[in-house]
Amino acid sequence: MSSEPTEPTVAELRADLAGRINDLPPGLPANVLRGVLNLLDDWQQEREQATYTRKASPGAVTPKAQQRDVERMLAEGAAGGKYAGTAMSGYAAGAALDRLRAAGRARKEWENRYKPIMSEIIYHARHTANVPPGDIAEELDVSEGYVYRVLRTHTEYEYRLDVRDGAPGPGWQSWESGDAVAPTAEPELLAHHVLDEYLATHPEHADPTAEPRLRVLLWVEAPPEEQGKQQPDDKAVLTVLWPDPEDQ
Repeated sequence: MSSEPTEPTVAELRADLAGRINDLPPGLPANVLRGVLNLLDDWQQEREQATYTRKASPGAVTPKAQQRDVERMLAEGAAGGKYAGTAMSGYAAGAALDRLRAAGRARKEWENRYKPIMSEIIYHARHTANVPPGDIAEELDVSEGYVYRVLRTHTEYEYRLDVRDGAPGPGWQSWESGDAVAPTAEPELLAHHVLDEYLATHPEHADPTAEPRLRVLLWVEAPPEEQGKQQPDDKAVLTVLWPDPEDQ
């Protein structure tokens, strides 16, 4: 008569894992497996030191339940996750993947949040907060030459976005205005950025074959005594229309 199958014990699990170390070359997988064995040994030692004579309370975790927790941790580590199978599951592998993902998140935050506005950060640190270029370089961990190059090739522009015959009213009407840092040799980059942001939320104006419905005017930042006043249109250093009649 055959006996019913039984669940493997922690001792059997440990023996099986210990046997696998001999088949692994030196390196991370073997080290991780040793870490798992140490985890099991520590758990068994704690269980041996516990008092088993007292009756377990209804909410207590039984030795068999803890055994299942350990086995489930191992099984889930081996079966789940994008990088399952690249290394033996365990705390060391989990920590390595956690660091990888944290570094990835930090890199993406830098690329998406800070890199696009680095010239603005440097410009305002120098011209608004009067931070010396050497200190800016030290704070950002970049060369001082890079800071000087950004300061030499960028300036702050005032801009105004106008909409023609739209929600603000008939004719050219101001939609928004502000200031931003842009390359002195390519102020059109700022103008097109303002247009792209507007068109992303107003697709009804995105027909490239229509008559110009949008325009962006740029002025070099006014002197302190003139700031706060609207600069005249004929003093704009650049005017960009959308759609551009020359492209039609």
